[in-house]
Amino acid sequence: MHVAQVQSFFDPDTSTFTHVIYDKVGGHGAVVDPVLDFEQSSGRITHEAADKVIDFVKAQSLTIDWILETHAHADHLSGAAYMQSHIGGRIAIGREIGRVQKVFKALFNLEPGFDTQGQQFDHLFDDGQAFAIGELTAVAMHVPGHTPADMAYRIGDAVFVGDTLFPP
Repeated sequence: MHVAQVQSFFDPDTSTFTHVIYDKVGGHGAVVDPVLDFEQSSGRITHEAADKVIDFVKAQSLTIDWILETHAHADHLSGAAYMQSHIGGRIAIGREIGRVQKVFKALFNLEPGFDTQGQQFDHLFDDGQAFAIGELTAVAMHVPGHTPADMAYRIGDAVFVGDTLFPP
């Protein structure tokens, strides 16, 4: 039987969680909200948090199908591209990301050629779109609030909501 297993990694510097959702039987998995370490005083980016996740994925011999972002993170850096280069997977987010990218483009003074249609991602989910993680069934859900593009992902009997809810 294919049952979703969850391994969560808390990053104390950003107070965020990265989750690995996987199927032990089939050996497929997904990573939700990977984070990079950013040392503000030096401007250095390191990979300690992401490497812990990568080490777990490799120790479990998982095939990563998806790297799922719940939203664009203005308060920390995404580890999605770094993780993809080490363990594969398609990077995905909700289709509404373009709305947030337009705000970020102006707010962070990004170059005029910066694409605001989500071209940086491998896949853009629609609300209610079903997808597979190996034999596990998942559904992408548009849950605007924290940002207009927030997504949650229902995988098995769990829902991964990112910053739609904050811990106490």
